[in-house]
Amino acid sequence: MGNKKSKKEIGKGIEELLVELRQKNGWTRLEVVEKLNVHSITEKDIKKWEIGLEYPNLDMLYKLSELYQISSTELVQAKNNSYEKGMANINMQIIKWISYVLNVSIRIGMVITVLIYVGALVFAFVFFMSQASAWS
Repeated sequence: MGNKKSKKEIGKGIEELLVELRQKNGWTRLEVVEKLNVHSITEKDIKKWEIGLEYPNLDMLYKLSELYQISSTELVQAKNNSYEKGMANINMQIIKWISYVLNVSIRIGMVITVLIYVGALVFAFVFFMSQASAWS
């Protein structure tokens, strides 16, 4: 059959790696911004990278590799892993935005997204049933 790897076999995504590296150093997102010393980067940018709403560009990957003392190749591979895991699909984007806006973890964002989907389905069902009975 195919050589498709499972999500666990792919390796860490850039989101996971950036959170792990920042926490390992005991830094806040604001401290990362200060250490990067790039005026266009804000704490919100770091948060978006760690959730996966956006990914750092190549220049920023090099700066992050210097900051965290790891190879830029490892960061590029982690970024590729995120894409391979499907972290850019539409459902994951919705989950990431919910997580970002509500300031919750991706797991909590997944639960909230499922609840929203179920609520929408229930509402649609009730709506169409009421419309069907109105036509009777």
